[in-house]
This record gives sequence, structure tokens and C-alpha cells, in this order.
Amino acid sequence: MIISPTFTTRFDTSFGANAAAARAAWEAAAEIFTSHFLDNIHINITVDALPGTNVFGESFPNFQSISYADLFDRVSANATTQNDLIAIGPGGSMTAADPTNGAGSWLLTRPQAKALGVIPDDMSDDGGTTFGAGNNFTFSGAIAAGTFDFRGVAAHEISEVMGRVGVSGGTVFTANSFSLIDNFCYTGPGTKALRSGPGINFSIDNGTTLLKLYNDATANGLDTRDWAGGTDDSFNQFSSGGVVNPVSAVDLQVMDVIGYGSTPIGSVLETVGRITFLRANDLGGGYGRAPNFLDCEVIVLLAEDPFRAFGFKLRADADEAARKEMFDLLRSAFATERPVRLDYVKTGPQVGEIIRVANG
Repeated sequence: MIISPTFTTRFDTSFGANAAAARAAWEAAAEIFTSHFLDNIHINITVDALPGTNVFGESFPNFQSISYADLFDRVSANATTQNDLIAIGPGGSMTAADPTNGAGSWLLTRPQAKALGVIPDDMSDDGGTTFGAGNNFTFSGAIAAGTFDFRGVAAHEISEVMGRVGVSGGTVFTANSFSLIDNFCYTGPGTKALRSGPGINFSIDNGTTLLKLYNDATANGLDTRDWAGGTDDSFNQFSSGGVVNPVSAVDLQVMDVIGYGSTPIGSVLETVGRITFLRANDLGGGYGRAPNFLDCEVIVLLAEDPFRAFGFKLRADADEAARKEMFDLLRSAFATERPVRLDYVKTGPQVGEIIRVANG
């Protein structure tokens, strides 16, 4: 992932002597996302500023419409992390059925659409961020008393261009529009809350686990999918002065499930667990379907990694002897309910080809 800012002339003139420091802080905020997410896309953001304090921080995402059926298929096909797999699995927040029963329209921001493969990667403008240069900001180091963490503010606005923005029944394109993040909003188990209101939380497991409370825009105004407050956090609706507002673990969890991935196809990964399923297919039989098809004869499922499947070929080639040894080790572990350690190459969003087997 590459996030490319285009700083306007007004950004530099508004910040004046602090322009270089403000640029560096914005770029440091962008690096938080590029260091965590590895999608092969460019995100192009215009970065502007205004003099004075009428604006604190604003974002201007560019949107792309999508049907819910296509949205579900794209999210499912691009599931790369445990969070994703919980979200699309049984009891997850991302259901195959449109939660609006066809009455709503669905939107992605352009970076999300690129990450999910809805539109091709390009260098077109994906949206903008604007800041009020008259606010008291700290751009680096310890946050001075009475000032605001500019890097935290910038990360907040960048994440909204990336898709962390609730449309929540609004009228961005048409009436009754929703964004992907609205699908992860619950007041309790099984009770989705697509719009704004009190007691709405972020959840990836259909409201069973309420991870963090959203701002009640019906009472407070402003954004529906910023956090209500509490712990200092970049994604909060309101910021205190004199404190660091970091991008927290739950913030990254949000970005994860709204379209961004951390382990690309071809990555070498490791998993450990007890075998719940072990099968030897006929030669060339394979397992699953695209994009999660395994062209393998030996198939393994693990209790501790239930949303993924693993396998390897068992064919007459130079590696046949080593693979037979792996198969023997797996059969022994299965029979004795002993955990195994699998090193594998990720070949699809939820599948991998095993390259080594060891006792767990």
C-alpha cells in the first residue's frame, strides 16, 4: 500500500513556518496504515488547510456505488485475517443477506474499492483532508499542554478517506445509502443498527462482542462512526488537548474488516493446531473452489484455525518422499490428537499449501 499526498499551496501558506512539520506529521500518520496493511494499491489524497480555527480536521472521501451482493462476494473473496474470517463466517456481522432487504444502496470509498478489486488501482484522486491551521497543534514529540496531536488528527481524517466513514442511511448518492462500516454496528447480539443512535457499538460477530461504542450523532451531531470517547484514541469524535491520540488495536481491527489486508497471496505463514480433518484425494482432485481452491491431494483442517484449509501435493515427483513423510506425520498426529505445526504458502484468501510439518 502506498499513500501519496498532494499538499496544496494553501496548506503551506496556512501553516506558514509550521508547514514542513505539518507535512511530516501527516506523512507519519499515513505510515501507520501503510506499515500495517499490504494491499497492492495506491491511495492518492489531496491535503489542504485553511487559516483560522473554523475547521479542526475534515475529510472528503470519493465514493463508488456497489450492490450488496457484490459487496458481500468481494469482502468474502478478500478475507485475509482472522477478523475477516470471523466477520464472514457463521455468526459473523457480514451476512449474505442484504440487511436493508434491498431497500438501501451501498457505497465504498475509492481506496476500499481498489483494495477489494471493485475498480483497478490508479493514480486518480481518492479524496481529501483539510485542517484548520489556526488550531494549536503539536506536530512531533510530546504533546504540549493546551495543544492537539496533529498526527492523531491526520490519521483520523486519512482513515475516513480509506472508508472509515458512516453513511448510515444518508443521501450521498441516493436516499437510504450505507457504507461498509455501517454493517458492523450493533446494539446487542443479533441487533444490527445501520443508522445512528445511542448505544451502537462496533462488532464483527453479529453483536455478540461489542468492541467499542460509537458516537451518538442523533444527540451530538457530527460523525456516526467515530468513537464516543473514553480512552484517548485517534478515531474518537472529540479530542482532548495535551494527550497523544494513537491509532489503537481496535482502530486497526476496524480498518481490517472494512477492506484492508495484512498478508498477501504468496506469504509464508505458520499455524499450530489439532487436526479435525485429514483426507487424501484422488490425484488432481483438489479441494474447495476459487479463489480458495487447493490443487492438492492431502487436505488438512485444524481446530484452532477453523476458517482456513491447508494441503499439499502427493505426486510422483522429486519431492514425493518428503511429502510422504509429512503425510505420515500428519496421520500419526491425527490418530493421537497431537497438535502439529504447519508452515505454508498462502495461495488464496483462506487456503495455503503446506511446505513443512512438525510436531506442535
